[in-house]
Amino acid sequence: MLVLEEGKFLSKAESNQVWHFTAVQNRDVIREIHGLGKQYLAVGDPSVSAGTDLLLNMPMLLVISGCDVKYAGEAADTLFGSMMLAAEKHGINACWLGSVSEHILQESSSAVKKLLGIPDHYTPLCMGAFGYKASARQPRITKVDSIINIIR
Repeated sequence: MLVLEEGKFLSKAESNQVWHFTAVQNRDVIREIHGLGKQYLAVGDPSVSAGTDLLLNMPMLLVISGCDVKYAGEAADTLFGSMMLAAEKHGINACWLGSVSEHILQESSSAVKKLLGIPDHYTPLCMGAFGYKASARQPRITKVDSIINIIR
């Protein structure tokens, strides 16, 4: 939430662009977007689509959408970069995954919009993932007694 709030603040300061942020934590929806990525990235070179498997392990996917104005895609990429820096200061890792010029967003824009409920007058411009560092995600094990362990 802190990173999203900072993104809202940064977007107003940077370009006065009106943005729509879609944060996806639902594993089924992330799998559907992963499927779109495999479909559009696996054009001729199967090794390229292997990178989309990264999506399956991300706790949160962020799609930044904007109104269709000149240079909105570049501005969205810049905004995502700023949000990556904001995430880092909170101990959250971020990975930029693509922009409007990439096949997954260019070719599947209408499917992504429908799946994510993005308003009609917005276009998905860039997406990336956020998650905690591996060391921060270590399971917490509570030993109840000699025969019961609870892993949280």
